[in-house]
Amino acid sequence: MADFFDYLNWRGDLSFEKVPFNKIDALLLAHVTYSIFDGVVPESFSKKKTFAQVARDFTKTADYEERINIGFLINKRTAELMFKCAECERYRNVQLCGFRNIYSEEKTEQFAAVTYLVDGKPVIALRGTDDTITGWKEDFNIAWQDQIPAQKDALLYFKEAAAAFKGSFVLTGHSKGGNLAINTAVKCSKTLQKRIKEIYNFDGPGFSRDFFEQEAYKNVENKIFSFYPGFSVVGMIFHHPKNFEIVKSEGFAFWQHDAMSWQIMGADFINEASFTDESKLFYKAFNEWIDKLDNSQRHNFVDTLFGILEASGAKTNSDIEKEAVKSTAKMIAAYAELDKARRKEMLKILKLFKNVIADDIPIFKPLVLLKNNLRING
Repeated sequence: MADFFDYLNWRGDLSFEKVPFNKIDALLLAHVTYSIFDGVVPESFSKKKTFAQVARDFTKTADYEERINIGFLINKRTAELMFKCAECERYRNVQLCGFRNIYSEEKTEQFAAVTYLVDGKPVIALRGTDDTITGWKEDFNIAWQDQIPAQKDALLYFKEAAAAFKGSFVLTGHSKGGNLAINTAVKCSKTLQKRIKEIYNFDGPGFSRDFFEQEAYKNVENKIFSFYPGFSVVGMIFHHPKNFEIVKSEGFAFWQHDAMSWQIMGADFINEASFTDESKLFYKAFNEWIDKLDNSQRHNFVDTLFGILEASGAKTNSDIEKEAVKSTAKMIAAYAELDKARRKEMLKILKLFKNVIADDIPIFKPLVLLKNNLRING
């Protein structure tokens, strides 16, 4: 089985002129965008650094050790992958610019993006959900908000990039970044839509059914390429595009969401014939349930779910991992304060997630412990 590192060993000496930009490159750049590039990659679109320069400056940062440990849910080899890109012929001279990183607990906003110039052609990579509870809550807010802050940020970012560069663009993103890539392509003007060459969505959460019926969506539908691992959870939240590839992963259960576990052969993915039974059941059950709720009920559900999580006092998945038992005690207290109807709804959703989320996923582990405690104590 082969991953990004094998891909760079095989293709790293081949320029983009010899082997054109492909789906593996799109996912690789989307993943590298999880790197903590603050103060290293220029925020301006006019100032640029090559991968080689970025890697050199990255190692000189005062908080280097913290930067390479980017959270419980992001693969710890991400910085290593960035350094590998900086060493190989294929990526060494790819330029990085236009870095953005916006985070606000108050606004429930988590957004980051980088523009890569591949042979001078811009590839916008939109970062997925990071380690923060705020980032995860924003994902779920897709259920009731017309446009979450990160979607607005992504659209504005594309408009700025389009003013800075000529020609066509590629949009790519993993996890929430995939959702942002599709949403940006749909919400931008027809003029900008024509400048989009390809849109890559890698296991991103979906949209409402109505989203896919828009004329603006149909204008770009044939440019959208979606990919999901066989055991997909994030990509099964809300409705996904009808055309997609299922990718083989070496990850266990939820950890198949990690792009570094996706299996590659040459310049292509190794495919699975279908989703796992767990993913199919989750997709059906979750979306049938959420579709029956009106907007106010969806809003209440998200606020209730994350109100319980936030009661733990944790800010990130890493925080929860360190204090799982203490966090659970605080969450049980918060749950006890809910009225009977809300407690019933929470039990329903906890059961749904329990079926697809491994017990060791930090943001859900206390919820699983909470459900078990409630079952034992009635």
